[in-house]
Amino acid sequence: MRFGAYIKDKMGWILLNGMGMLLLFAFLLAMGNSLSAIALIFLAWGVILAGGLIVQFQSRKKYFDRMESMIEEMDQPLLFAELMEPSWRLEDRLYRELLRRSNKAVLEEIRRKEDEQREYKEFIESWVHEVKNPITAMELLCENIEHEREQPQIRRMRLELSKVEGQVDKVLYYARMEQVWKDYLIARTDLRKLVLRAVQKNRLAFQDRKMQVKIEMESCFVSTDEKWALFILDQIFSNCIKYSRDENGCVRIFSETGKNKVKLCVEDNGIGIRPEELGRVFEKGFCGTNGRSGRYSTGIGLYLTKKLCDRLGMVIRIESEYGQYTRVWLQFPESDFQKIGREKTFQN
Repeated sequence: MRFGAYIKDKMGWILLNGMGMLLLFAFLLAMGNSLSAIALIFLAWGVILAGGLIVQFQSRKKYFDRMESMIEEMDQPLLFAELMEPSWRLEDRLYRELLRRSNKAVLEEIRRKEDEQREYKEFIESWVHEVKNPITAMELLCENIEHEREQPQIRRMRLELSKVEGQVDKVLYYARMEQVWKDYLIARTDLRKLVLRAVQKNRLAFQDRKMQVKIEMESCFVSTDEKWALFILDQIFSNCIKYSRDENGCVRIFSETGKNKVKLCVEDNGIGIRPEELGRVFEKGFCGTNGRSGRYSTGIGLYLTKKLCDRLGMVIRIESEYGQYTRVWLQFPESDFQKIGREKTFQN
């Protein structure tokens, strides 16, 4: 709170005192008092008025500074009205009561919205599980029929079912994204085996596009949640397939291990990303030129991937040259077992 603003707020009270002083001056002059005596009286009045304003300003400033400091330190600022310091001023008490009522209404609305979101998320999760059950059953049925007789129609049906399952999974992970921590299971994970699982999951799509997959990495271990990391890899492979060349498509997967980090790179020789669009690929709903040119895209896959990487402590980065290639880099967080391994090496 600034003194100038405080004086401006008190201007009405100051003007009222000025009018009182003028009336007193006229009265004293009419009563025959000397100008020197009147000037002395007005000087005393002015000093008392100025001193009162300064003292009151300092008192109010300290009070509001304490309130501001309290708000900055609170985890739940909406509860501020409940913790405000009591004041003898009537207007402060009225403000506190109005603020309390307003905050109570806001909190009730927040709780109502949270209940609605929870019910919606529970419905989505239930719906996803109900949809996935028949999809899994149809996939198994198609797989059994395909073993008995090679039919392109059956293979195509399996491929389309896997696409449907991928979209259903995307809905489920989107619903759970804000509360990933409730579904965490961070463990020591063989990154190469995780990559193989993701490649196997997309095997039919790779075969359909006649794409070659090269895995050029040895076993290395990271600390992550297998289920969520598998979903991230699945989204990256999905983009590799969707934006691949019509022929001679290739995906190369390799890793780099440093002193305290592990990086995984997924590189394809697809159509690439335009330079002006590269910085927007993680935006929600952004499809880009590629997604609008006959290659259906929702703009959700990479958005989800980035959000999940942030929550898992991973760093994702994309490099691309339009018409040439796209590289997606995943950097995994340093794990406890990596630290222990370095400590043992140092001790030896």
